[in-house]
Amino acid sequence: MTYEFKVEELKIRLDKYLAEQLKDVSRSHIQKDIEAGQVLVNGKKITESKFVVRKGNKINYNNNYNNNQTIKPTNTPLKVLYDNHGLLIIDKPAGLTVHPGAGFKGETLASALLYQFKDINLVGEENRPGIVHRLDKDTSGIILVAKTPEMYEHLKNAFADRLIKKEYIALVLGRVEKPHGFIDTPIGRSKTDFRKYSTKNMVEAKPSLTEYKVLEYLGGNNNYNDNNKGAESPERSRGVDGYTLLLVKLHTGRTHQIRVHFSSLGHPLIGDKLYGSKKSHLDGLGRQFLHAKRIEVQLSNKTLIEAESDLAGDLKKVLEKLGSKAVKTL
Repeated sequence: MTYEFKVEELKIRLDKYLAEQLKDVSRSHIQKDIEAGQVLVNGKKITESKFVVRKGNKINYNNNYNNNQTIKPTNTPLKVLYDNHGLLIIDKPAGLTVHPGAGFKGETLASALLYQFKDINLVGEENRPGIVHRLDKDTSGIILVAKTPEMYEHLKNAFADRLIKKEYIALVLGRVEKPHGFIDTPIGRSKTDFRKYSTKNMVEAKPSLTEYKVLEYLGGNNNYNDNNKGAESPERSRGVDGYTLLLVKLHTGRTHQIRVHFSSLGHPLIGDKLYGSKKSHLDGLGRQFLHAKRIEVQLSNKTLIEAESDLAGDLKKVLEKLGSKAVKTL
């Protein structure tokens, strides 16, 4: 459908003007259409969303937006840690996909958001209502969601400028000897396995920086409490020299970044089926040991918002079996 408008405001950004005129079309969709050259101002193609239109300008917008949602709202329970200023902080359980991919039709965080929050379908990209970043399906913990277009833009810019602080708890295979360190290695899509990202033999490599701090060493010569006295510990039977519990800080946000970086060092995450091995398997854990523990974001009015998520129950049980003392603080 082609829309025609005559601007009445003195001056206003092009994307903002169109979003105000077309309430059922998200601003991000409009921005993509502008970049694709589907908007003319006074007969001239404009490809910058921030272009300022003025009173009397004529706008032609060739819009192919389909308001029929391809994902359906689902009454999926959500644990909301914060809901104010147009910002949602959700404590995502492991096993819940953030948004649908090709051919996926089950429950997702996106479908739950559509059910619980009015008009969130107008925020962000299609099929990703309010979603500005993601967690892997089997990673638990904190995720930010925008309820308004203004918050969406603010969070997008904050992530791009690396102003949002994120901390994770991870359990990796083996002993990470350096108590505090940085992994500053580019990550790109693997040339040999389309499912994976890699630090070697890759395409589209991007700078990636991960910081870590050792919280505790576990396993190895310690006893594994599996309620089977006298039995050989699982790690010894597989030739494993213990585990390292880590606090991890992301300074960039690449796909699978933590999983790829530690795997590249020979310390894959415990339970990681994609980047791990038989040695990194641990009985009683059906997913990678990774939890988004804490996040810190500053709002546009300079208010600092912090949120923490308690370590997921299945991960706590693993640590307890390994005799962790740090588990009580997580």
